[in-house]
Formats: sequence, structure tokens, C-alpha cells
Amino acid sequence: MQDELIQLRSYLHRHPELSNQEFQTTKHLVGIIERLSLNCNVANEERGFTCDITSTEQPARRLALRADLDALPLQDAKQVDYRSTHDNAMHACGHDVHATILVGAIRVLESMRKNGQLPWPIGVRAIFQPAEETATGASYMINNASIENVNEIVALHVDPTRKVGRIGLSPGVITANCDLFEVRFKGQGGHGARPHETIDPIDVATQWLQQVYATVRSGPGPSDSTVISVGAFQAGHSANVIPDEALLSGTLRSHRRDARQTALKAIHEISHTLTNQTGCKIEWRLGFSAPSVVNDTGTVAVIKDAARKLLGSDAIEPIGQPSMGGEDFSYYLEHIPGAMFRIGSSSEQIGKHPLHSPNFDIDERVIAIGVKLLVATVIEYFDPARA
Repeated sequence: MQDELIQLRSYLHRHPELSNQEFQTTKHLVGIIERLSLNCNVANEERGFTCDITSTEQPARRLALRADLDALPLQDAKQVDYRSTHDNAMHACGHDVHATILVGAIRVLESMRKNGQLPWPIGVRAIFQPAEETATGASYMINNASIENVNEIVALHVDPTRKVGRIGLSPGVITANCDLFEVRFKGQGGHGARPHETIDPIDVATQWLQQVYATVRSGPGPSDSTVISVGAFQAGHSANVIPDEALLSGTLRSHRRDARQTALKAIHEISHTLTNQTGCKIEWRLGFSAPSVVNDTGTVAVIKDAARKLLGSDAIEPIGQPSMGGEDFSYYLEHIPGAMFRIGSSSEQIGKHPLHSPNFDIDERVIAIGVKLLVATVIEYFDPARA
């Protein structure tokens, strides 16, 4: 299946869809799964779906495997034949790979089930989830009954910091709390020649940004407890006109709840002080957010045993410091235990660019390894000796 799966990944990479727009991606993948004579339950907005593989009509337990579908608003900078054909849309976080791996795992498990090759009964639900990048897709799928009658859940994520054939796995916290925010600065515009007659929202926004960065950012590295980053700054339309408003948006990330509250308090105080000093009204709004992913110890043990048998003990690397990245897989873990592991996707030849880079790519050998590891995890999970 390897060549077919690489072709699928290439197709998905050429045809990315942004969060909440994954209609064609859903339709394409549903068509592939239904050709296996499996039924798909498409979510109510035609984005995302689930399908079940069971050895019995009512399995005693059910394990979910989750993959995400959405792309990022980036222009693909790679010069490859599978380069994105959509402007300002790119699979720069590996979701095309995740979906491909889950399709492969479904094909293997269903083939084994039909041919009587499974060592014992299984009950698996595959979840193809939209809108992970906006931290809304997991809740949407949960509301579409994706984890109804599911006992545990597993997901993987490609990792360009690890070589193909290695995985990162640890119990406990592995990602940060992540809050998306917007800050609107409402001033009083005017002529660029007479700034003294205005309340310049760009000037105030710049002061706000510098003070927040100096106060809230706890340090330069991933081991620090809080990171705030502004990714968008929008203001004005003309070089000689001071606008009425400016808008910043970004993310606030923290490993600890107390660090998050400290950061929010500091931001409120900075905003209040600048409003008093300048007369510019500052409106702060928290948007979508995702709590930390906290891996369940028991689920981690299952994945670890499967990986050890498949790849060898040396291939399993502990996750040192939790990532500052956010991941809405955490919402599933508020309902059922589960775990996410990181699967190495780089080599000396390819895959060294980081996630969310316009040059992001993978060593495609990760696809077959990911398929085998998900299948091995399923078989390990349902081993009667673990009951």
C-alpha cells in the first residue's frame, strides 16, 4: 500500500483546505473508506467524519484513532510536484500525513479482520477531524457523537525534530494551554502631518506590544512557562492618514494555569495604564483556546509496548519539556483517557524545516511506519492479557 498512500498524501498536499472549509477533503476520504465497504458517519456540516471497524457487533471496549484534516493559511514555498495548488493554503503541520496514516491503518485493520488475521476481537473508531488549527474541531466532533461508546483515544503528530523511525512519548503534560486573542485599539485618526491632533492607535499598539513582550514573555526557550506572540497587526490604508483603529491578534501559551492567570493580569494592567495615559480605548478579547494535552499513563504504556515490539526500545524517546504548541486533542481527553505521540518525520535529505514553515515537508517513509504503529497499538490495546 505504500505507493498508494504516498499518492494520497500528495493529493491532500496539493489540495489543502483551511479550517472550517474541509468539504472536499472530507468527501475525498469518505470515498476511499466507503470503497472498503465500511460505513462513514459524516458530521452535520459535511466536514469531518468517523467510521468503525469491529470484530463483533458490540465490542466490550472501543479505541478511537484520531487524525486532523485542516491546512494553514501559508503560501507553499516548496518546488515539488505535490506543491499546494491553492494560494495561501498549505499543509504545513502534517495533517495531510496524519489523515493518510489513519486511512492506511483502517485499510490494514479491515483487511486483517476480513481475512481472519486478527489475533483477537477489536473495536476501533477512526475520527477524521476538521479545524484543529482553530481549536474548534475536536469539540465539534465530540458534539457529533464521535466518542460516544469510546473508552480511550490515540493520536499521532509528525515531528521534524525526530528522525524517521523514532517516536516521542511521555505520560503527563505534553503541550501548552493555548489562547487565541485579539486586541483592538480605538483612537482618533487624522492627518499624518498633525499627529498631535490625534490619538494614534498604531503608536499605542506598538507601546502595548513592547510592554507585553517585556513583561509576559518569560524567556526565549520552550522550557519557559509563558509565551505570548502576536502574528497579525492590522491598521490603516494610507501612508498619510493616521487611522482610528488598530488590531493585533496572537496567542498566549502557558504550561501552568497560575502562569496563565499571571499573564492575563499583567496584560489587563498594561492595557488599563495605557488607556489612562493616552486616551486610546483598548479592548482585549480571548478567542478560541485549547487546554494542555495530558497523556494518560495507561494509554502511553500501550503505545510504548506496541512501539517497542515494532521499532525496538531504542526508538522510543521521552518528551523532555512540554511543547509550547497548542493541540485541541486535549478536548477529547476531558471526556476519556488517551494519549498523543510524536512520530519522527525527518532525515538527512528532507524534512528538517519546522512545523508551520512554508518549506515544511516530510520523509515519506514516516507514512508506512505510522500505519504499522497505529495497527500495532490497536492489537496491543485489545490483547486479552492487558484486560
